Amino acid sequence: MKDIYSHLSEAYKFSDSKYFPKILEMSLSEKEATVLLSLPGAAEEVAKKVDMEKSTVQSILENQSKKGFIVYDIKEGEKRYDLDTSDRFTSSVMEMSGRYFEKEVLDLWAKMSDEEFSPELDEEGHGARIIPIERTIKPGKEILPYEKVSQILKESKTIAVIPCPCRIQFRKCDNPIEVCIARNDLAKLVLEREVGRQIDIEEAISILNECEEFGLVHEVADSSKGFSWLCNCCTCCCYFLRAQTKLGRKHAAVKSRYLSVIDSKNCDGCELCIDRCHFDALQMQDSSAVVDEGKCFGCGLCASTCPSDAIKLIPVRSPDHIPEREFKPNSFYL
Repeated sequence: MKDIYSHLSEAYKFSDSKYFPKILEMSLSEKEATVLLSLPGAAEEVAKKVDMEKSTVQSILENQSKKGFIVYDIKEGEKRYDLDTSDRFTSSVMEMSGRYFEKEVLDLWAKMSDEEFSPELDEEGHGARIIPIERTIKPGKEILPYEKVSQILKESKTIAVIPCPCRIQFRKCDNPIEVCIARNDLAKLVLEREVGRQIDIEEAISILNECEEFGLVHEVADSSKGFSWLCNCCTCCCYFLRAQTKLGRKHAAVKSRYLSVIDSKNCDGCELCIDRCHFDALQMQDSSAVVDEGKCFGCGLCASTCPSDAIKLIPVRSPDHIPEREFKPNSFYL
C-alpha cells in the first residue's frame, strides 16, 4: 500500500521517481503532506477538506509557498493554492535549497537531477545558451541585443541575486555562491520568498565581472526575449554545463554565435587560456594556443584574461541560430 508521500509524488507527476518520495518525506510532515494533497483550494476550503483549523492550514500553505512546493493565484481577493506541477517546479524548490534543506536532501536532489532530469537535455529545445563576454568580441562585429549582458540588464525592471541552487546542491567547488541573477517576474518571486535580495544594475554588472574572473560561464535561456535568469556556471555543479560536459547530454548547453580565434603571432604561450576553458577546446601547437572549432562554445573566458590580447571572438553563426521566441514562464527557471 502506498504511503502519503508516494501519493504526493504521483500528484507532482513524479510517479516513477526513485528519489522524490523520499525527498518529500524528509521535507514535509505528514500533516503538511496531507494539506498539499488536498489542493487546489483556498485556506478555508482546504481546512474543511482536511478537518484542520484554518489558521493551521494557512500557515502550512504560506510556508510551503515560500519553499517552492506550491504556487498561488489571487482570485476575487483571495489566495488560491495549488501544487506546482510546471516544468519550473524543481528549480523553484532548489532556489530555496540553501535555506530549507539538509545535506541528505540536497544529495537526493542531486541524484534526481543527474539521473531523472538530465536525459531531457539529449533533445533540442531544453538547453541554456552560452552568452559571450562582451569585451572579448572583436571590435566592429555585430552583437545582437539579446547577446549583450549589459543590454539584458538595462531592460530589466527588477533585478535580484540569489545563491546558486546548483552549487548548493552539488557542492563540488568553492566558486562564489551568490551569483544567480533573476529578472522581472522571477526577481519579484524570489524576493517575495525571501531567498534573494534586490540589486541595481551596477551591482549586477559587478557580480558578472567577478564571475568572469573566477572563470564562470554566462548562460541564459535559448531564446531571443523573455529572459528570467542569467546564470554564472561551472561544469562541476551547474545543471546545464554539468549535463553537457560530465554526463554527455548533447543539447544541454547551446553554443553562442561566436568562436575564439587566436593570433599566433601575439600568443606568448602562457597556456592561461587552456586552464580557463571548460570545453577542452584549446591546446598548444608549435608554442601557440590553437582552437578546436568543434569544441569551442564561444564563451570568451579564454580571451578575457589573455595577457597578450591574442584572442578575440568572431561571429560564425547567423542571427537565426538564436530562436525567435519568448521564454515562457512555465519553462525551466520561470
